[in-house]
Amino acid sequence: MINKKNVLVFPGAFQSVKNYGNYEGIDIWLKSHFKEKIPTSDYVIAHSAGAIFALTLFDHFQGCKLILINPPIKKRNIFNLSIRWIKFLILEGIKREKVVPVVNWIYGLKKLFKLLRIDTLEIIKKIPKDNLVIIKGKKDNFFCDKESAEIIKNNNIILIEVEAGHDWNEKIAEVVNELISRN
Repeated sequence: MINKKNVLVFPGAFQSVKNYGNYEGIDIWLKSHFKEKIPTSDYVIAHSAGAIFALTLFDHFQGCKLILINPPIKKRNIFNLSIRWIKFLILEGIKREKVVPVVNWIYGLKKLFKLLRIDTLEIIKKIPKDNLVIIKGKKDNFFCDKESAEIIKNNNIILIEVEAGHDWNEKIAEVVNELISRN
């Protein structure tokens, strides 16, 4: 098994690194995270909007393996995303203990709106295919939906679909651990 110091996690919107198992990471949704220097890593695990953040650092992570979980692939307007966010909260939900403290929500919302302007697919197309895997929850009908899966496949990007929704769960964790232990 790879030493956890060689793996870096960027959590999904408003979530904390502690939700992703024993991996090191940076709590990008906390106001205090910019005090941390972003280390280089052998593997980057990035979930949802955290994947967009990781992709903005593509030059920093050249040569590492990127594992993106349910990344927002298709650009959507803020109204459409808001509707999808509400549906996600109602239909899949998120446990309160997984969410960063309320004091960080305005900061996180500003960061999220800024990240959602980025064309993730354009950055993904620049990454060598052997350094990138995308994991999609089969039941993610919110942000990395079936249309996104088709876009991923049409661009010849490795896509692994698992029994999961949008949020990180045990099935996603198993696939991530397997990918990391393979190399």
